[in-house]
Formats: sequence, C-alpha cells, structure tokens
Amino acid sequence: MTALLATIRKELRLLLRDIHGLLLLFAMPMAFILIMSLALQEQFAQHGGSRKIVALLDDQAQDDASRRAIDLLQTREAFAWQVRDAATAQQAVSQDEAAFLLVLRQQGDKLQANILVAPATSPQTEAIFSATVGEALSRQRVEALLRDMKMKRALAGEFSLDDDVDEDSLAANPVSVRYSYRQQAQDSEGGVQPTSVQQSVPAWLVFAMFFSVVPLSNTFITERQQGTLRRLRTLPVSPLLPLIGKLLPYFVINQIQVMLMLAVGVYLMPLLGADRLTLGDSLAGLVVMAASLSLAALGYGILIAVVARTTDQATTLGGVGNILLAAIGGIMVPRFVMPDSMQRLADLSPMAWGLEGFLDLFLRNGTVRDVLPEAGSLLLFGCVTIALALALSLRRYP
Repeated sequence: MTALLATIRKELRLLLRDIHGLLLLFAMPMAFILIMSLALQEQFAQHGGSRKIVALLDDQAQDDASRRAIDLLQTREAFAWQVRDAATAQQAVSQDEAAFLLVLRQQGDKLQANILVAPATSPQTEAIFSATVGEALSRQRVEALLRDMKMKRALAGEFSLDDDVDEDSLAANPVSVRYSYRQQAQDSEGGVQPTSVQQSVPAWLVFAMFFSVVPLSNTFITERQQGTLRRLRTLPVSPLLPLIGKLLPYFVINQIQVMLMLAVGVYLMPLLGADRLTLGDSLAGLVVMAASLSLAALGYGILIAVVARTTDQATTLGGVGNILLAAIGGIMVPRFVMPDSMQRLADLSPMAWGLEGFLDLFLRNGTVRDVLPEAGSLLLFGCVTIALALALSLRRYP
C-alpha cells in the first residue's frame, strides 16, 4: 500500500508540473463548450429573439395582389425583409449578404414569385423560406378568388355557393427557385444548388494546411536542442537563410496537400456516390489563395516553434490552437448559423480568411480580384508571424 501511495503521489506531482497537459485536459474542453454553445445557440433557440434571416424583396408587380402578399410575408417574424432594386439585390445575395432575393411579378393574371438563393444558405432554411412564400401567395390567391366570387354574386343578386372554382389556378405552384451559385458548365440563366462537398472540402483543406505546425515545430525544436541552428548561425550567411530553407519544403508540401484534397473532391467523391467538387472559373485565384494560406500557416507554425521549448509543448500549443481557430473560424460550425457576435469573432481567425477565399472561388465563381482581401490578410499574417518568430529566435537563442 505504501508503494502504491508513493506511485500515486509521484504521478500527481508530474501531472501538476505539466502545465500544457493540464491545459489540454481542462482549458480546451472549457473553450469548446463556450465556443460551440455560443455558435449554435440560435440554431436551437425557440424564442422570438433569435437572429432573423435577411431576405431582400423586389416588387416588380406593384399592384394590390403583390402588396397583399408582402403584408402576409411581413407577419413572419423569422425573416427580416429589406426592399432592394434588382441589380444591387442580386449582388448582395451572390456575396451572402442576404440569404434570399424574392422577386414578385405578374404573369398573366396571376402573381408569381421567383426566389434567388444565396450560395451559403442551408437547404433547411431554403425549404422553410419557399414554404413561407408559397403559403402567402396561395392565401392571397384564395382571398382574391373569394372576393371575386362575392362581387359576382352581389352584382347578379345571387347568393348560391355552387360557383365553379378555377382549381387549376389554385393548384399551380406560384413559386420558382433559382440559385446564385453556378457550376462552370451552367449557362448564365441557370443555377444549381451547392452541395455539401463544395463547402466541406475547402473547410478541411484549410484545417489540414494549418496542421503543418506539428511537424514543422517538432523538427525546428529538435534541431535547436541538438545545436544545429546555433552552428548554422556561425556561418557567414544571413540569419534568414536557415528559416527560408526550412519553410520552402513545407510550402511545397502544402501545395501537394491542396492538389491532393482537391483531387479527392473532384475524382474520388463521385466514385463514392457523392457530388463532384467544382473549382470555379479562376485558376489564378486558386493559386493565389493556396500560396497565401500556406504562408500564413507556416508563419503560425514557425512562431509556435520559437515560443515552445519542447516538442510536447509545440504539439499541444499547435494542435489545440488549430482546433480553437477552426472552431471560431467556421471550419467546424458554419458561420451562417452563428450569431452576429460570433461571426465578428470569426473574422479574427486566419482560418476564416482562408475558408472565405476558397468559398468565393468555389461557390461564388470569384476571380483573383474577389479573393484579394482574404489573400492579402493571410499574406500579412504570415509575414508578421515570420518576422516575429525571427526576432524572438535571435533574442532567445543568439
């Protein structure tokens, strides 16, 4: 029994000395509870204070029927209606600034609704919105029909209820749906619903590239402990040379990651019965995003390597940091389901910048110009972290 107690006491002392292990056991689960609970609170909220879904409205009919339909729609508290002209509204939907654009127009003597769906809008939200619009237009048609029947009876002096009802008019679907997202082979008038592959592949691609922090930091720390870096600094070369020589191979590895994971989405997923990943129209934009994201990931990795003193510390800091950045940045929980406060917090995560850049290319058919804000942010983040890592390295390990 004494030996057992001594063993237990020894293990507790070792555990209390391992600050990073304790953080992994306690701090990361607590952070996950906070992040996931806040991110998903509005998905499960049943009260009226939930964040409303933005829907743009373009009333091209401008008649009594459309005004009555709008009055019925505005009673639905789940949606925040904003009146926009067609040109700016379509641009807003294509950039996911609003979930839907509803256009009301007269076709013959009937009011029709055309819905344009934003690329990142979930199928569940789309189904709810389509049903809401269909119910409002159907109710407007029934009211108009009953009003016409009442007027006819009043004029004819009849009060019978055996009038013929235009069943075809009531049965016709008044709602059509289009998607802002288009595949490369789709014509300009068409539109297809984006698949889960279009959104999951770029998310986990970003996550995988940032995990280069683990091998990069481990090799850096091993060389530092063995004195390799100190010996290299005795040579008449720039202090940047060993750093650049270490980053370039991992940059190439990151590009191989990009090509491999995109190939999985394009070629392997259809073989397994899933949808095929489409890469958008801009190869140049894809190259820019892959390069800038790699620089940001490597800058983050080399900074962790300099700050950590052991490989265990680097693995803990890098791994936990990646998971938290992914949770905040919309990798694990899509940003469109987060409350506004969490979406603003996501803007601080470099993973969010990378994901938004790839979504601009894959979902919104963006060009190099469209991804410049995200690519520029990633490049700046990478340059700042590399410079900070170099300064700390020269100061700590001269």
